Amino acid sequence: GSTNSNIPISLGIPSVTIGGGGVGGDAHALTEWYLNEDGVLGIRKALLLLVAEAGLEDLVP
Repeated sequence: GSTNSNIPISLGIPSVTIGGGGVGGDAHALTEWYLNEDGVLGIRKALLLLVAEAGLEDLVP
């Protein structure tokens, strides 16, 4: 498989790809589909990762 991290990784830039929540199938086909079931979890993961990497956890009471 391939991810959106391929280019930065190939350039030596540390990268991570996380899921966006939800489920889907038939990627890149005319029958591709996506169900935004629990999609909010993908947003939460992204924000938590951002806070953790920024070192902001000490600011949260």
